[in-house]
Amino acid sequence: MAENDPSTTDPDGRLVVFDAGTRLHLSLGRPELVDEHELILGTVAHPDYRVDDAIPGREHFYRRHVDPRRWLRVVVDFNDEPAWVVTALVQENPPRGWKS
Repeated sequence: MAENDPSTTDPDGRLVVFDAGTRLHLSLGRPELVDEHELILGTVAHPDYRVDDAIPGREHFYRRHVDPRRWLRVVVDFNDEPAWVVTALVQENPPRGWKS
């Protein structure tokens, strides 16, 4: 973790960073989200919904985004310390398991 990497804590109090690996991954697949670290980390800090990932130690954090039909999904890896944002994406379907 670089000293100037943006960070937050999740609702369980765990430190999560938006680091160089996050920037690289987003720049390759979702460049429109590279500069959205405040939105992404805000989703981790105050999610509308959470669910475990298929990969052990990872979790998905969701927040309704733009309008009620679109969600921001942020994947965080807690296998490293500090935990880090793996990726983020906007999806038009509710998260699996979501009950409105």
